[in-house]
Amino acid sequence: MKKIILPIMAIAAALSSASTYAQSKAFAITSQSRGSFNWNAVREIDLTTGEVLNTYYDQTANKAVEVFNTTNTRLSSTGETRALPMAEGVAAAAFDGKNNRLYYTTMRGTELRYFDLGDATGKIVYNQKDYFLPTANRYDEGNVITRMAFASDGFGYALTNDGNHLIRFSADNKATVTDLGALVDAEPGAAVSVHSQCTSWGGDMVGDIYGNLYLVTYKNHIFKINPQTRVANYVGAIKGLPTEFTSNGMAVSGDGEVALSSANLVNSYYRLNISTLQANAFNKTGANVYNTSDLANSGLLFQNAVSVGDVKAIEDLRTRAISVYPNPVVSRAFNLNFEKLTAGQYHLLLTDALGRAVVTKTITISSAAQVERVTLPRSAAGGMYMIKLIGNDKSSVFNEKLVVQ
Repeated sequence: MKKIILPIMAIAAALSSASTYAQSKAFAITSQSRGSFNWNAVREIDLTTGEVLNTYYDQTANKAVEVFNTTNTRLSSTGETRALPMAEGVAAAAFDGKNNRLYYTTMRGTELRYFDLGDATGKIVYNQKDYFLPTANRYDEGNVITRMAFASDGFGYALTNDGNHLIRFSADNKATVTDLGALVDAEPGAAVSVHSQCTSWGGDMVGDIYGNLYLVTYKNHIFKINPQTRVANYVGAIKGLPTEFTSNGMAVSGDGEVALSSANLVNSYYRLNISTLQANAFNKTGANVYNTSDLANSGLLFQNAVSVGDVKAIEDLRTRAISVYPNPVVSRAFNLNFEKLTAGQYHLLLTDALGRAVVTKTITISSAAQVERVTLPRSAAGGMYMIKLIGNDKSSVFNEKLVVQ
């Protein structure tokens, strides 16, 4: 697989398109009524109150939708899946703000579909040219696609339950679908694997402005995924959720935090601080909270931290492809993964919130995808830190915030 380096203009476009859809809103894949687990309705919800703003699609009320393929040929309305495009249930959806399309795939399907939100007739398009996992057993639960998101490179990404298929798709009128392969745990043998059924199936994904994907699993674990290398870094477990809450939907809200919805619990939606992994209920008392299998909007994590004028710095980070995990730090040590950096000597500086040096270290990079483990001194208190990597020419190579719990 060739690595895709995101052009500077593409990042600028991602920032621009993400702002076209108000980040206080998201599309929610819900049941037709509260308490039901049939995922065949699309509602627009307010991410500050939890209120339903609009019901975009309900298969009972919207049976007569117009269904086309990617060559704009109207498909026959015979058969349940033609007349009711969400009849098999949906657990994965992603919103393309640039083209105003809500992409999805059905629970047991292998077809990429989208609602054309700019078409007043309720047009739905099926991609019958290129399928997800065309030869796989679609009744194998591990092959079911339950996570989907758009990344800052403009591509959509879908992930199977078992993490063995990260699938990239383009958002043009002749969509291409590519199976990139299985995710790889950043720490083989770790207690929480991205492939584990008991901890890491289900959930949803969002993108960040640096090109990564963030995965929340139904058991409330967070992974950071580099789609170019398919390396999944375990970030940690979410705190503050009720015991019965399963994280099934995820979207970025206007304040830069993450909104979470549950298929199982309808007492509230929750807001997650991605740096501290602390979650808190955010909807007003009495809001109409639905059982929700997925959330989707065009928000990107850390979007509020940069402007279009900062895209050169972002491109530098993506091109050098350095990742830090786990972040937040929970066991007084973290790893630096040098996925694409010129061999040579570099100087690591970790400073606290007051700018005082906490760790200084010289690192010699000699191989691709080299991992360097950094241990914090016992005197390092919990809080916010800054990681800096400096080259021998004294130029800054990498800057990133680190949270220590």
